[in-house]
Amino acid sequence: MSNNFTQIVKSFVKTGKEAERAFVNIINNENVEWSSEEEDMKKHFDFTIPLRFDVKGLKKIRRSDSEVNEHFHYLEIKNVNGDTGWLYAEDVHFFVFELKGYWIVAQKEDLQNFVKTNIEKIYTQKPELYKLYQRSGRKDIITQITSYDLCYLSTKIIKK
Repeated sequence: MSNNFTQIVKSFVKTGKEAERAFVNIINNENVEWSSEEEDMKKHFDFTIPLRFDVKGLKKIRRSDSEVNEHFHYLEIKNVNGDTGWLYAEDVHFFVFELKGYWIVAQKEDLQNFVKTNIEKIYTQKPELYKLYQRSGRKDIITQITSYDLCYLSTKIIKK
């Protein structure tokens, strides 16, 4: 891997960890058990309280974007290795999506059902709302939904 790519990955990991800690600070739970690096990577959960949450920090829609975008979110159906993506992780109960002023908490099954009924089984050349996308040379499959969708599916919305 190139040094530039390694730096980008380290930056993403740091940003993700910051989002996880910020969310835990908001819920103010002393019973947090942080996942190990292996649990985070293979079982796709960040912490347990005793339920397991996977926090998704704000992201850019395209790498070339200058700012993060709180209006659209990616869901990972398959990861870059072609294995189960985080949306179908066995050991996760809830996903938490960061917005600029809020955290949106959604049950895993609700997101999975949304994908099953609302995402077109059409592959596109670039990421598109409610369609499937696979990056060239990768085995991942992702789709894009809106923050409005997440609000509709939410179990809880927490103000920062």
